[in-house]
Amino acid sequence: MSRLTKIALAAGVAMSMAAGVSAQERLYVNIGTAGIGGGYYPTGGFICNVLNKSRKAQGHNVRCTVESTGGSVANLRSIQAGEMDVAIAQADWQYHSYRGTSKFEGNGANDKLRFLFSLHVDTAHLVSRADLGLKEFSDLEGKVVNVGNAGSGTEATMNFALSRYGSDVDSHFGQATRLTSREQAQALCDGKIDAFFYTTGVTASSITEATNTCDASVLNWNDATIDAMIEEFPYYGRSVIPNGTYRGQTEELTTWGLPATLVASADADEDVIYNLVKSVFDNFEDFKAQSTLYVAISREGSVVNGRSVPFHPGAERYFREVGLIK
Repeated sequence: MSRLTKIALAAGVAMSMAAGVSAQERLYVNIGTAGIGGGYYPTGGFICNVLNKSRKAQGHNVRCTVESTGGSVANLRSIQAGEMDVAIAQADWQYHSYRGTSKFEGNGANDKLRFLFSLHVDTAHLVSRADLGLKEFSDLEGKVVNVGNAGSGTEATMNFALSRYGSDVDSHFGQATRLTSREQAQALCDGKIDAFFYTTGVTASSITEATNTCDASVLNWNDATIDAMIEEFPYYGRSVIPNGTYRGQTEELTTWGLPATLVASADADEDVIYNLVKSVFDNFEDFKAQSTLYVAISREGSVVNGRSVPFHPGAERYFREVGLIK
């Protein structure tokens, strides 16, 4: 059963109608995100912002809220368990959840997982203490590296990437810590860790905090193993961090990444999802203007990038209405 709560309005009908919203059930949607220090949590807030502001224009009565969570893998498991209806997830874990592979072998395939749209590219950031003089991924071997909190897409993605090298986090690094995105920048600056890995949007707060607070460097991760991974798995791609993006960065950096996607349970209310998608895409430039995370996204790309599961009926209805899909 969907967790989008419906509460009949027994009073205040006249006020609702005066505000341009016809008498109807009040609907709630809660978006699962990730840790507060990354890009997912503010992105959930930005989506809720445009949805909540669109009530009068679109004639809906949806209230949107945001929840900080363990990240992609935890979000997808919550959707499959019926504990969450809408969440942000990396494109790779969306793929595996729907098929019951990799981290989701124990859960089985979630054939009710549905796609709404994609967001910014989650870039694979490697951030180290500058005094160590590290330049690229290979320099991290044997170091103390934070790999993402347990259950996050970041942790799972690092484990998968290391499997391509025939390794894992516990054997490749001297120590693998699992701090949250809120903790890792301070831990780096305090010298408790040598580096951290984080798949998040360029300019996300955890990265800027580390580079602004202490002498920290963002590293390249670009080699033949990553080239082969990108070639084999189409949801991965090359990601370039322009020179000067972060304090102390004096050259363009090359790494890799994948789209962040908004997904839902097939049981999520169709009208709620329709209004959520419509509010973002009818006001796309306003949505993009809320953060530098979205500088490279487009309406057309957001409909297709990272999609490996069927559209939710509410999203599909809107995209057909406006001609973004045929």
